[in-house]
Amino acid sequence: MALWSRPLTFVNARVVAPDGGVAATLRLQGGRIDGLDVAPDRHDTVIDLDGALVLPGLVNAHDHLELNTVPRLKWRERHANVREWIADFQPRFTTEPVLAALTPATLDDRVWVGGLKNLLCGVTTVCHHNPLHRVLRRRFPVRVVRRFTYSHSLHIDGDGLAPAHHATPEDWPWIVHAAEGVDDEACQEVGELHRRGCLGRRTVLVHGVAVCRDSAALAIDAGAGLIWCPSSNEWLFGATADVRPFDDADRLALGSDSRLSAAGDLLDEVRAAHATRQVSARGLMRLVTTGAASLLRLPDAGRLAPGAPADLTVIAGRDPDPFDVLAGAMRTDVRLTMVDGAPAIADPALVEVFRATATAHLPARVDGAPRVVARWIGRRAAALAVSEPGFEVDAA
Repeated sequence: MALWSRPLTFVNARVVAPDGGVAATLRLQGGRIDGLDVAPDRHDTVIDLDGALVLPGLVNAHDHLELNTVPRLKWRERHANVREWIADFQPRFTTEPVLAALTPATLDDRVWVGGLKNLLCGVTTVCHHNPLHRVLRRRFPVRVVRRFTYSHSLHIDGDGLAPAHHATPEDWPWIVHAAEGVDDEACQEVGELHRRGCLGRRTVLVHGVAVCRDSAALAIDAGAGLIWCPSSNEWLFGATADVRPFDDADRLALGSDSRLSAAGDLLDEVRAAHATRQVSARGLMRLVTTGAASLLRLPDAGRLAPGAPADLTVIAGRDPDPFDVLAGAMRTDVRLTMVDGAPAIADPALVEVFRATATAHLPARVDGAPRVVARWIGRRAAALAVSEPGFEVDAA
């Protein structure tokens, strides 16, 4: 939260309220949401958003933050199981120049690139499916989920799955890659998790490409949920999960995986999900806000409610249906992202938000579009040994 800030009221906006309605104004005070559809007070800084959409800060339910500095990689047209893809990688880490760059020496900078990838598309909270590296315990562009446990998969962890699941506190999620493929082995994984006692209310499956109707029913009846990464699935396997049972049960979230296999960021994933026609535009918004927050047990995330932290993103768009704005958005449409009441990046037309919160800023560009970025983020981004594609900062 900004150490000092004046109250802010956004007007002429389309603010997505917790009940799915749309408010016209949003007031922030002390780093928190103060009210929706309220008039500004006399001493507020008033920001006219010209009809832009105001959303809760997006929640990315699944990313591997340190694996976003390399392009998509595979060495066969289609895989039957992610196990094949992993096996293709192993011998190439020392022979492929692009993979050889993934070293411990570059870890902190690579993790930061993952953070920037998320921030620039309006994400304010991300779940990193790997260790909580030291750099993530310091000041970071977005919030990183901490109260969860994870395993990789049946293929990697085997007999270690059950102890990891059972050691997870009841109010935390346990997250595991599952049914990531289209072969018989992938099809059997949900049943195998059930036999091992690893399917329950804490269980959150990732991918689920091979989950059939019976497996979906088994998982949902046990209280488990699913994180969907459609662009990664389509690229590796030529297929993605049938997510409709999980959506109907409100046990579904969206994740961006990493650039090793996915299209890019969470907005790319929203568009990929929309193209499958499995979930409505309104439903897609739920998957990256309240749905993700519910699966990840984040009571303060994914909603613009009085008293909640002021994590929000503003997206330009004139579509009459505000939910369609998100379904077609790209990161050049993101006009403002705030985390804990502090602006992180914005359209220059909204620079007054930085002044009102006493946040120093620098000029920048996102995919050629002019932006202003919080100085502490811009300086670190400019000093990275690896860079976020399309993000340029004038740190002079």
